[in-house]
Amino acid sequence: MEIDEAYKGREHSLIKHELLKGYLEKLLSIIGVSGGSREIVYVDCFAGPWGTDSESLAGTSIAISLDIISHVREMLANKHGMTGVRFKAIYVEKSKRSHKRLTTYLSGNCPDGITCHALQGDYADLQDEILQLCGDNSFAFFFVDPKGWTDVSVNKLSKLLRRPRSEFLINFMYDFLNRAIGMPDFRHQVQKSLGELTEGDLQRLSAMSAKDRGEAVVRMYREQLKADMGPDGNYPARSYHAEILNKDKERTHYHLVYLTRHHKGIVKFAESSQDADFIQRVVRIQTRQNAKEQMPLFSAEDEAESQDSSKASIDDVKAYWLNQLSGEPVRFDEARLADMLEETGWLIRDFEVAMADLISELKVENLDAAGKRTKHPVHFDKGERLRRCV
Repeated sequence: MEIDEAYKGREHSLIKHELLKGYLEKLLSIIGVSGGSREIVYVDCFAGPWGTDSESLAGTSIAISLDIISHVREMLANKHGMTGVRFKAIYVEKSKRSHKRLTTYLSGNCPDGITCHALQGDYADLQDEILQLCGDNSFAFFFVDPKGWTDVSVNKLSKLLRRPRSEFLINFMYDFLNRAIGMPDFRHQVQKSLGELTEGDLQRLSAMSAKDRGEAVVRMYREQLKADMGPDGNYPARSYHAEILNKDKERTHYHLVYLTRHHKGIVKFAESSQDADFIQRVVRIQTRQNAKEQMPLFSAEDEAESQDSSKASIDDVKAYWLNQLSGEPVRFDEARLADMLEETGWLIRDFEVAMADLISELKVENLDAAGKRTKHPVHFDKGERLRRCV
């Protein structure tokens, strides 16, 4: 795999953009085909561009989002005959210089059939204007990708979070916040993202391993976001997150936190997160191989395929499965899968690998499977029934 020159030195952005691309196309296609929204709005709260004036904008979220929106619009028209869905893209940039570049780029590159807006200022100060441009009945997707961790505190996002028919992808700069947790001067700012922290809370976080602390902190942040987001009718706020690692070290660089109010969103984002996780492994291996003088024996893709990419031990996942089951048939549909993903933070393949083992060990039976399946032992989209055998 060749890493595009636009991403050299910022490989973590490649993973982020791959995840954005993978999920955004799925999301907009589902929303468009469902016919539930006549207008779909994409909002980038930290649009940039942030590079030099001479750099191409091809590797930016601006160009990526416009390409995806245009592709989905054409797909809906050509494949489904749906020409009445309107698309709007809103880009917000605080820097006057970057906003000027943004405006110039959009004036020459906004595709036909998409209404583009470039707002200059801090997104937190422009939330009323953003919401007005979104309208009351559209579906809106908010991409919030700041340079710092204080820009995505819950109080800053509050007005946007409470908007119905909305989803969010937020870059939570954990590495920066982690350094600030134990500093008294940053206590107030930290609590705007994580909620009230007692001395006991801080001591427990400090005593945790780096991995456990990262998981605990991002879950605290997710819970604060969900509480502020609230339900939309009978649909509660839901969240999931993808971990983006430092390209050179086994350390979390940031988390991409996803918010929705529909179980299908969790499932589809988890699918995209799983795809991006493979690309992340390839990029990290490729970066390591490029730093060596000798030619590698295996390609980065082959080495990534051979790695154990599980987010949890298979024994833990098998135990979790068995706790979900009994001697009576239990139906596992996408809503139930979303609950499992949200609760554990694991990947779909973790559940599939563990279930394949349990079925092979004759500990669990899929009552709706015609034969043995090793890759997808449960079809959640069909709501198949599982039963414990022991």
